[in-house]
Amino acid sequence: TIVSGGQTMNPSTDNILKAIESTPAETVFVLPNNKNIIMAAEQAIPISTRKVIVLHTRTIPQGISAMLAFDPDSDDEANAIEMQKAAERVQTGQITFAARDSDYDGHKIKKGELLALNNGKVSFVDTDLDKTVLKLLKQLIKKDSEFVTVIYGEDISDERAAQIEAQINEKFGDKIELTMIKGGQPIYYYILSVE
Repeated sequence: TIVSGGQTMNPSTDNILKAIESTPAETVFVLPNNKNIIMAAEQAIPISTRKVIVLHTRTIPQGISAMLAFDPDSDDEANAIEMQKAAERVQTGQITFAARDSDYDGHKIKKGELLALNNGKVSFVDTDLDKTVLKLLKQLIKKDSEFVTVIYGEDISDERAAQIEAQINEKFGDKIELTMIKGGQPIYYYILSVE
């Protein structure tokens, strides 16, 4: 079950509880995929008729990795541990734009500039989208990184995504396996997942 939400429209505990109760399972794992939703999700635990396990996923890539780690033959506690471990192995990058002039974490930001977020924190500001993707990936990719997933948003055409895919493969292709996904998400031009 998916609960709609986003940067400015976090779901309430009631929204999350309704989704839990509508899920046909005795145990429901909740993946908030946003640090601002974890507390609301945890408040649903004592008022649900189901066993609820809230994992502390803070990004969509972490949530995806956690889901992929689910083992239907494992018990709830073992699954919770393995799913959380999988989530924590993920480095997440996000590229968005500044809605207004601001000063954040010592960064002077002008309206319309690109914000590169490294695991939720502003890493740098730029104006060239392709360079921003490559620079942010350089920060996220470690010696033991193997997989990079790029989820491109509603403002990125398939042609533009193919161009950045070629640039990523040229720069990092010998080190990583790249997957491109048309996410169609608003606000974020790109969401980057590195494992």
